[in-house]
Amino acid sequence: MDTHFIKGDGINLRELRRADLEGNWYKWFNDSVVTKYQNKKIFPNTRESQEKYYSYLLNSNSDVVMAIVDAASNKHLGNVGLHKIDWVHRSAELGIVIGEKEFYGKKYGKQAWKLITEYGFDILNLHRIFALIMEKNIASIKCAEAAGFNCEGKIRDYFYKNGTYEKVLYYNIIK
Repeated sequence: MDTHFIKGDGINLRELRRADLEGNWYKWFNDSVVTKYQNKKIFPNTRESQEKYYSYLLNSNSDVVMAIVDAASNKHLGNVGLHKIDWVHRSAELGIVIGEKEFYGKKYGKQAWKLITEYGFDILNLHRIFALIMEKNIASIKCAEAAGFNCEGKIRDYFYKNGTYEKVLYYNIIK
């Protein structure tokens, strides 16, 4: 049986591992479907660049990222994290990716979103968690709203993606 840091229903959240670098993790960010609504796939991602990011995360004081793993198979299917953690103002930005498309539509994103939010409030003692979501990203909007986040505004022309500027919605929850 594999270890987990946070147990969910059908998924577990655990630390990222060096072994994850040998899997599909780096490929997710080269996939147009996976990155359709993310500020990714701008430059090619390689195992080496993913290794640098992994090393950065190991030493970061402002990011906590966990692997989302299928409880039945232990397959690393995505990541969820809190970024730009501001320890003075007790806020962080939530980021999530489900990289393995076979797990789309199983509500694992909603569950991971909720679990990392609870972790941020209950363990890290954060006061505010926010997310910037592309307006067309209905799946992430549903995840945010299911976890109790509220849309507090729109930011025009925030991301340049697929030849056009995209609006983002500012979602936020306060403990």
